[in-house]
Amino acid sequence: MLGKSLAILVVSPHEASGCTLIARLFAEFFRLSGDAPILFDTDAVKPKLSKYFPEAELVDLTQTKGQMRLFDTLPLRAHEPKIVDVTHRAFPTFFSLMRDIDFIAEARNNHVEPVIVYVPHYEAEDFERGFRIREHFGCEFMLAENAFLGAAPQSLHSVNSYWALKAHPVRMMLPLIDPMNMSLLEDERVSLAEFLKASAPGSAAAGQGDRTQQLPLAYLSLDARSKIRNWLKPSLREVQRVVQLIQARLDTALSEPQSF
Repeated sequence: MLGKSLAILVVSPHEASGCTLIARLFAEFFRLSGDAPILFDTDAVKPKLSKYFPEAELVDLTQTKGQMRLFDTLPLRAHEPKIVDVTHRAFPTFFSLMRDIDFIAEARNNHVEPVIVYVPHYEAEDFERGFRIREHFGCEFMLAENAFLGAAPQSLHSVNSYWALKAHPVRMMLPLIDPMNMSLLEDERVSLAEFLKASAPGSAAAGQGDRTQQLPLAYLSLDARSKIRNWLKPSLREVQRVVQLIQARLDTALSEPQSF
């Protein structure tokens, strides 16, 4: 008999927040743990997640067909976790549809537990919006901060919703990476998991043979490979920590632990 499965909804009201990168990390974590996550890309104007995962399904939430495809699939009971990259363009429509169809109740009836991974910028409006989303939908919620966006300004310290989300029991922080290596991470030719394996000490040199022209420049620079690896390993450990925390909160089987 199937246990509970997760539907991880990575959302941000802003462009350039790290939303897609965080969705990629969740996808890679589950793949490295032996799962085959079901992936959805909601940016029909400028597809992102599907650039990195050809198997990801692109859905246009401005069209009835795309809405039905996503919200008919997400509540289905399955072994595999589901991951949705909800970019800024799809953000308002996505939550309107969630509310209108009572998605949380339908998913739970099928033993699917929605998890909202909320990625804000350090603005009062973002934390107020995130607080309202958490309180309205009442499902598992995770605050995902991205160190690449800088530090929270002093002005946020007087915002109650900021402290409410900072006190939430499930939070993650994406470590800082410099802009140059961030641009290398955005190269869709090689997955993060493949990068981790290829850049491991003692592994065969990446980029040899016919694959050389297909690989990003990160493989040609030992310094860049080292810096990206030193960012990627703690990032995956952070994803593993929050996934297992949520699984424990839901009293469901833990994902296979990995030694990142």
